[in-house]
Amino acid sequence: MQEEQLEENMEEQPQEEKDSPQDAQAIRFVILGIPYSIRPSEELTVEDIDVLITYVKNRVDSYSQKGYDETRIPMLVAFDIANELRELQKFYELPINRAIDKLKFVLEPE
Repeated sequence: MQEEQLEENMEEQPQEEKDSPQDAQAIRFVILGIPYSIRPSEELTVEDIDVLITYVKNRVDSYSQKGYDETRIPMLVAFDIANELRELQKFYELPINRAIDKLKFVLEPE
């Protein structure tokens, strides 16, 4: 859900802000010379966006410092983050699934 929200809120080019007070002001940033903006929401706060921007920029910078071509860096960062997600899922899902299996065994009627 957050990925969909991030995609919905992410704009490739900065746009003028709406005048409505209920519309949050977009957070603007540049990565590899390309401007982006993300509009905060209930699920994605300004603080969340700041953390994500810093995280991605640090990843991009680490590949830039290693001398990778700027056209390849976004894909390398994407695979790196996807691998992190996979590792976290394995780390957390296995114990949770074991606990669920134990609970099913205990709670099953005889």
